[in-house]
Amino acid sequence: MKTIFIALILGIVLGITFNYSFKANAQMGMGPGMMGNNNSGTAWGTGVFRSNGERIYFTATSERGAEITYTGGPVGSNGWMMMGGRLACVSCHGPYGVGGKHRMEMMQVMNAKDIRWSVLQPEFDAEKFRLAVVKGTDPDGTQMGPEMPHWNIGKDDLADLIAFLKTLK
Repeated sequence: MKTIFIALILGIVLGITFNYSFKANAQMGMGPGMMGNNNSGTAWGTGVFRSNGERIYFTATSERGAEITYTGGPVGSNGWMMMGGRLACVSCHGPYGVGGKHRMEMMQVMNAKDIRWSVLQPEFDAEKFRLAVVKGTDPDGTQMGPEMPHWNIGKDDLADLIAFLKTLK
């Protein structure tokens, strides 16, 4: 019980810090043009990311001005996900793409795949990766678990995302 309480307090503190420090409206479901003077689709700021692929990975927005939407994904039993937030690849796969086990709503356990390209490459090519991201399909054709969102991402943005995944070691 003590661990749950500490995790809850830490989550609240980090959430407040994240929201105020970075004004992360993009992570809270606000789209382009809804974040003050920044009309780029993310409140992280110009020049924060080294590439569009990195921006997509961390914010689910593109420098092309598009919010990359999704359906499905991890949803709590109350119908809410990630405490009202918005998913991006980093939400489940972590800042370095290694994935791992996550607890959602303290009961549901999700195991996110390691998506560094060096790890994916034996099984995935660009088309198989597209099917995984857009349709939630593994390379062997089986359906991934319901926690994998189905992303609405264009061809160029997907290529940028793959280029970023290739930089993760």
